Amino acid sequence: DDGYMLANTLVGALIAAYVAQDDGMVSIHAGAVRIGDGLVLLLGDNGAGKSTFATALTSRGQRFFSDDRLILDLGPSTSPRPPLGCSLAIAPKLRLPLPQDADTAYRDFVAENSVMAWPDMTVLRPEPEQAAGFGEALPVRALVHLRRDPATHQPSLTAMRQPDMVRVLLEQLFAPHLNQQGELSACVRLAQAVGIWQLHYASAFQAAETVISHFNGGESA
Repeated sequence: DDGYMLANTLVGALIAAYVAQDDGMVSIHAGAVRIGDGLVLLLGDNGAGKSTFATALTSRGQRFFSDDRLILDLGPSTSPRPPLGCSLAIAPKLRLPLPQDADTAYRDFVAENSVMAWPDMTVLRPEPEQAAGFGEALPVRALVHLRRDPATHQPSLTAMRQPDMVRVLLEQLFAPHLNQQGELSACVRLAQAVGIWQLHYASAFQAAETVISHFNGGESA
């Protein structure tokens, strides 16, 4: 009865079939934005703010890659290279109403790019210069675990332990073609290959500037 939900289910099946072609490929439930010369992936449970954070970064001049599903090409285990994040060009989705602390620039960005809306959700289609096209790939530069807490006064970005990040990745990785050991190995490889961080924040619009400043300054490891 709902064509949008049907399309969303079909996309999930297509992603599963695509990554199954290569043991070095997986899908991950994450936001992803280009900052500087690589991708920063935003991880967290449902409600952690991935979509809001990814689009807040985009409204501030960064290039959108994902707010939900991203293909990761980890490469062959015998010759490690930086993992690549590949855009599926899936339109970002935002819950409505927008957060009360959303600034004017963000509200304008949403209004200008909204192409479909329901009472509780809107779908955006950013301009080509703002968002990656299908198949566009960049090296993954950092993983950031989002921890939203209204009591946090100032955003705090701190280094994260590899075992803690691996546990987060195991919850967000989608690789039905791999067994449990294969999924664990993929998570460990990813956590070892890039900088891993945890962000405590209350407002995505305040914390976005912290993330942009940090990774534009070349601090990725």
